[in-house]
Amino acid sequence: MPDNALMQLADLTDTERAVAARFATGSELDVTGWPDPAVRAEALRFIVLGGVTAEPGDRAELRLTGARVDGALEVDFTDVDAPITLTRCTFDAPISFFGSHLRRLTLDGSEFPKLTLGNSTVDGSVALRGCTSTGLVGLGGATIGGSLLMRGALLAGPGIAFDSTSLRVRRDVLADEGFTCRGAFRLDRAEIDGILSLERAVLHGSGDTGATGLRADDISRGGLDDAEWATSVAFSGRHLVTRELILLPAEKPGGLVDLRHAKVGLLRDNPSTWPPGLRIDGLTYEAVSDVDDRVPWLQKDPRGYRPQPYAQLAQVYRAAGRDEDARTVLLAGERDRRGTLSRPGRWWGHLQDRTVGYGYRPV
Repeated sequence: MPDNALMQLADLTDTERAVAARFATGSELDVTGWPDPAVRAEALRFIVLGGVTAEPGDRAELRLTGARVDGALEVDFTDVDAPITLTRCTFDAPISFFGSHLRRLTLDGSEFPKLTLGNSTVDGSVALRGCTSTGLVGLGGATIGGSLLMRGALLAGPGIAFDSTSLRVRRDVLADEGFTCRGAFRLDRAEIDGILSLERAVLHGSGDTGATGLRADDISRGGLDDAEWATSVAFSGRHLVTRELILLPAEKPGGLVDLRHAKVGLLRDNPSTWPPGLRIDGLTYEAVSDVDDRVPWLQKDPRGYRPQPYAQLAQVYRAAGRDEDARTVLLAGERDRRGTLSRPGRWWGHLQDRTVGYGYRPV
């Protein structure tokens, strides 16, 4: 963390003094088009950590637009009383609020090489709408009291572009409407009290198998002719908990979607954008969007047959009064399981299938 304890107001540049003056009244400063739009990161840190206080009757708030921020903005393990809004700003070094307590953070339309909010607590929302990150956006272990808003953002970090393992969000996570992630999008063990929306998002995926938890033995057991795509994870939400998951990207994800052991209220998807590979062993959901034939969806696990996904879908169909659909799913499960058996088992399975349909089609 940079040491700027000895910084004084007199050390600020003219542009930084203007930022400080507006901070004291909580009003916005737009430096777009200024001859000198540069602001040092250490000056911003000085301003928000008590270097400038609010005018009587006003509430201090950092609201800066169009600035070029020089240096790393590191405000770690700190209680920041003032909300921070840095709109359409360009950062030449990483931003970090690791372990800090923030009121609200907005970086809409800004460009930065890395953002770290790991283990932080944000009372309000975190807004990254339309922002561009060329490195990792990390929110692992963070707690957000409002929503996480990433509509139209571009995350282009290599390997894992977004890692929010064990993130807790009290409202919604909206990564939609043109949101693009060129690396892996990871929400393992996250808890989202509202909706997780990936509607009209673009998920390219990442080939970093070690970082995403795929192992070579996972691939070999699947018996794939071409395992290369299976090493690419577009979205990982293992043990994710959310009230509603909207998995309706703009196009088929560029890699595998991993939802093992996730708990979802309503799952909304569409066959036209089902991923090339899907891991849903242990996934539970209360309702699912209506699709004419979901059996191909259950067969997308590169490791082959798993019994739980068939039982889960049949259970949901039965709860909805769709007993015929439930029997169809369970019959498909028996047929897929037959391929994992020994020759005598396969022979006996064929006999049951042709005579009584494994009990699901006795006529």
